[in-house]
Parts: sequence; C-alpha cells; structure tokens
Amino acid sequence: MRTYQDKKVGIIGAGPAGLTAAYELAKAGITVEVFEAGPNVGGLS
Repeated sequence: MRTYQDKKVGIIGAGPAGLTAAYELAKAGITVEVFEAGPNVGGLS
C-alpha cells in the first residue's frame, strides 16, 4: 500500500463524516488533525 507520510490534512467537524474521513486518511499514512467547535464529538449530540 502506498503511504503519504509527508502529507498533513485538517478536517473541520468531528461528526460521523469527519471522523470517518480522518480514520481512512490515517490508515493511508496521512497525518490528520480534526477541528471541532463544540465540546463534544459525534455530530448532532
């Protein structure tokens, strides 16, 4: 599998889509940082 260790991605929103995207990118070897405005993650909680 190809890795992208020199890549960094910022994801805005820690809802289901943002967390899934972060997970898949991390599996591919990409550094991920998730930003969330609220105190909790998970979407409409």
